[in-house]
Amino acid sequence: MSFQLSVLKILAGQPEGRASLVVLKDYLAVFYTSGPEWTTRMKRLAERVPDLDIFRQKLVARESGQWIIMEEGRAFLDSLEQAAILATQERAREEESEKLVASKLPVLSAAPQRRNGRRRHCRRRQPMEREGRSA
Repeated sequence: MSFQLSVLKILAGQPEGRASLVVLKDYLAVFYTSGPEWTTRMKRLAERVPDLDIFRQKLVARESGQWIIMEEGRAFLDSLEQAAILATQERAREEESEKLVASKLPVLSAAPQRRNGRRRHCRRRQPMEREGRSA
C-alpha cells in the first residue's frame, strides 16, 4: 500500500498530474533510497488505508505510457494527509498535557540524604546465652 501512496504523491507533484513509468521509477528509487523518512511516512499513511487500490478505486488512470492522478486521487490524498496532520497534532497535545501534569507532581529525591559524611554503624547485638536444656 505504501508503494501506491508513493505513486499518488509523485503524480500529485507532477505537471498536470502525469508521469511516465520511467519517471515514476526514477522518483521511487530516489525516495526509497534517500533515508528512512519517506518509507516511514508512507507506511504511517498506509496504515490508515489498508485496502487501498489506486486503479480499482479510480484514483489513478493509465494512458498510453503515462499514469495520471485523477481528481478523486487528489481529493483522497488531501483528506488522508489532513487526517494524518490532525492525528499528529492530537498526539502532540496529549504529550504536552502529560508533561504539564508531570511538571505539577512533587519531585521525589532518589535517595535519602545523610546529615554528615559519616556513616552510622549499628552495634551488633550480642547473642544471649542459652541455658542448656535437660532432657
